[in-house]
Amino acid sequence: MSRAPIIALCGFLGSGKTTLLRRWRRDEALRDAAVIVHDLSEFGLDAELLSDEESVPSPGRLVDRVAALHGSHAREQLHESVGTAFKEIAELDPSPSVVLCESTGAARPWPLIQALTQDDRFYLRHFIVTVDALNLHRDFADGRVLTGESPAVQDEALSRAAEVLAEQIAFASVIILTKIDTIPESVAEAQVKTLQKLQPRAAIGLSAQAGLLLSHLDGTPGPKFTDLKERADQFGLIDQSSTADDVEAVLLRDQRPFHPQRLYDACQTRLGTGLYRTKGFLWLASRPGQVLLWQQSGSQIALELTGYWRAEMVHNRNGELLPEEVEHLKAKLEQEDPVFGDRHNELTLIGLEAAREAFLTALQDALCTDEEVAAWQRGEEFPDPWPKSIRRIE
Repeated sequence: MSRAPIIALCGFLGSGKTTLLRRWRRDEALRDAAVIVHDLSEFGLDAELLSDEESVPSPGRLVDRVAALHGSHAREQLHESVGTAFKEIAELDPSPSVVLCESTGAARPWPLIQALTQDDRFYLRHFIVTVDALNLHRDFADGRVLTGESPAVQDEALSRAAEVLAEQIAFASVIILTKIDTIPESVAEAQVKTLQKLQPRAAIGLSAQAGLLLSHLDGTPGPKFTDLKERADQFGLIDQSSTADDVEAVLLRDQRPFHPQRLYDACQTRLGTGLYRTKGFLWLASRPGQVLLWQQSGSQIALELTGYWRAEMVHNRNGELLPEEVEHLKAKLEQEDPVFGDRHNELTLIGLEAAREAFLTALQDALCTDEEVAAWQRGEEFPDPWPKSIRRIE
C-alpha cells in the first residue's frame, strides 16, 4: 500500500499557520485531505476554523476528516492521540491524498516529529516552520538575536520565545516567512539571509496574506528522519515535553458584550510581552450582530467578521429570510440565553502566567456591567474606536 504524505506546519504562536491552512484547504486538490490540529488551548478554535461549517470537532477524535487534539491531547497524550488519529485516518474512504498537521506555536518540534512518524502507513513529506516577519524584525533584530550576532534580549518573555523559535527552525525542512507585507523588502531580504545561517538545509518561502500555496513546494526535498534524529541528539532534546515549559493557556467564557472603548484601552495599556497569543470569538456592545474572530499575536491584533449571531439574524431586518427560516431560527434560540441569545465570548489566552493572568483580568474588566447591559438593551450607543471598514481577503 502506498504511504500517505504528512505536511507538518509548525511555527511560533501567531505566525500565521491557521491562515495558511485555511487558504490551502480551499485548493480543490486538497479537498480530501485529513487534518490533525495540535492545539494547546482547551477550546480547540483552530480545529473549528478548519472544519466544515456544520461540523463540531470532538477532542481526541476524527470528525469529518479533522482530528482535534487540544488540551491534554496536545500535551501529555500527544503521541497516543496522534496514533489514534492515524488509525482513524487510515480507515477513511476515499483515502486522503495528504495529511495536514497544524501544531501549536508552543510545540517542541522533536516530540511532534516522533508522534508524526510512528505509523508506517504515513511519511513526513515536509516539516514547515512559519516565522512572523514583523515579530522577527521588531523583537529579534531580524533574526540576529537567534544567531547570536545581536545581544540577547533582556525581556524574559521574549527570551523564552526566542528559544522556542530557534528550536523549531533547527528542525525545519521548509521555512515560510509570513506577513512580509508588513516590512520593507530590504528587511525581508536580510531576514532570509539570517534564516539561511540558522538552517542552511531548509528551503525558504515568502508569504503575504497566505499567498504561498502548498503546490509551490512540490519540488522541495523532504526531511530525512535520520537527520532529524541526529539533530535531536546533538541538541539534547530526546527526552522533552511536547510543549514549551511555562507556556500555558487559560480560557475566558462570558456572554456579556465587551465595552468597545475599554477593550481598546486594555489592548493599549495591558498587553505584556509574555502574552504570546489570544484567539477566539467575541462580540461588542456597539456591534451586536457581528461574530468577530479575534486574533492577537504580540502587538498585532486582527478582527475578522466571520458571520452573524442568530439572535440578530432572527429579526430579518433586510427581509431576505423566508418565514420558515425565521421560525427555524426562533426554535434554535429557545434554548439560548433570554437576554443575549447565542451571543458569547470565548477567548483562549496563551503565554507566561503573570502576563496571561494580567490580561485576563483586563479583559474581564472590559466586559459590560449590568448597567451597561441595560443601556445596550435600550439601544444606547457606545464609543467604538475599532476600525469600521471591512477588507475582503481572498
